[in-house]
Amino acid sequence: MKITKQMKVDAPADKVWRVWAHEFDDAYQWMASVPSSYAADHGEHFAGAHSDGRTCELNAKPDGLKAVEQFLAYDEGSKTATVRVDFANTPGLFPVRYNAVEVSMVDTGDNSSEMTWRFESHIKPWAVVMYPALRKGFDVFVGQIMEELKYFVEHDTPHPRKLKALAKAERVTSA
Repeated sequence: MKITKQMKVDAPADKVWRVWAHEFDDAYQWMASVPSSYAADHGEHFAGAHSDGRTCELNAKPDGLKAVEQFLAYDEGSKTATVRVDFANTPGLFPVRYNAVEVSMVDTGDNSSEMTWRFESHIKPWAVVMYPALRKGFDVFVGQIMEELKYFVEHDTPHPRKLKALAKAERVTSA
């Protein structure tokens, strides 16, 4: 299943690239679905890359679902990268084998840029029956991640969705 999304950002491509690529390990700062992320040596180190990969904890449980991400390609000059996303600690009926996303940033003038995400999900054979629901879910999810990155870059603060997730986590830990 493949999804391509483009989004205009009211900031230069260098700024978007800095947050997405140079601060790759710090996705927890802006991505609502990621309460914690950290650097992890997951593969090849590419010239110009500030990271080999990261692990994103997708919930607060120590043994909870994790996205284990590694660069498959990285080009600092053209501001393009491809990331493979594998999953750890998945429940038995988790439908995804792995995801891959190719991300690019291009200046469009007037202090703005456009980011393009080409997302591909490799689902397990039995999950084909869930294809329509998975496709819709991934389409929404990829769009939300892009919105959160755009907002963070444009406003230098997390998206309201991230702030809501932080507030919810705070209520859970203080209860």
